[in-house]
Amino acid sequence: MTPRSKPQTMRARHDPCPFAALPRRLTFTADVEPSPAEPGGRRHLDATAALLDLLDETGARGTFFILGEVAEAAPRLVREIAARGHEVASHNHSHRDLEALGPRGLLGEARRARAALQDASGQAVPGFRAPFFSLTPRTAWAAAVIAEAGHGYSSSVLPARGFLHGHPAAPRRPFLWPLEGGEGLLELPVPLARLGPARLPFLGGMYLRYLPPWDLRAMSARLEGPLAWSYCHPYDIDAAEPFRRAPGLGLASSAFLWANRRVTLGRLRALLRGRVSIPLAERLDEARAMAGPAPAQSKGSAEEATVAAER
Repeated sequence: MTPRSKPQTMRARHDPCPFAALPRRLTFTADVEPSPAEPGGRRHLDATAALLDLLDETGARGTFFILGEVAEAAPRLVREIAARGHEVASHNHSHRDLEALGPRGLLGEARRARAALQDASGQAVPGFRAPFFSLTPRTAWAAAVIAEAGHGYSSSVLPARGFLHGHPAAPRRPFLWPLEGGEGLLELPVPLARLGPARLPFLGGMYLRYLPPWDLRAMSARLEGPLAWSYCHPYDIDAAEPFRRAPGLGLASSAFLWANRRVTLGRLRALLRGRVSIPLAERLDEARAMAGPAPAQSKGSAEEATVAAER
């Protein structure tokens, strides 16, 4: 051992976990979808299996929001997720944002995805997550549609400004979207923390991959909202995927989605080690007990939302 290697080893051994300040109980979640660079590919199947192995290793249980397209093409993967003790939830049928679908399109896709997921898993599917966290002020009608499709909770709101979508006026704690004739759709917004002037969903996706450990450590101590959960995609851990330009994206955006994946598994392992991770479906009573009012919006059914959106 050289004189330089020993201090490096000792420093690594005694560095505090960047997530040490987070609550002991949280939820691991994953959005199961193909790689943006290969929408018709199958690399996400092996990467999801690797995530399942990580959860087995750390004794964690989580929630997998799965595209209906994936469930129809690979029902065996859905069965495996359920068989290992995890919650199967919906990421809608196709990976399109809510505004592009519109109310009628969302209702058809949400029903199709839920049916495919229930058939493959043998589980009820109460959970729904909109692609790109695209439930925003412009798509507030979607809450009624999600409930009409049979879902009991949503995890679709980023309560801050985002690269693509965001709802800065939304609460940072669970809340109920008001609906006619019901108690409302429970929303579990993305956990945030401040970094300078920005509020970021630091426990997921590209933020988990790119933020340096000292920022993750500081943000863990500034967690906003009482319900902690992480999120990732299978491609976030697929370091062996060759670089390709993603359809519809430029070279810079494609490179940003592709790079820095080697750190993700280690960071997820550090996040889960020594903590209790349980599926979101098993935290709904806890979430309802802390739920506050929703952002101002109109009430209504899925049919009323459709009529309003088409005016």
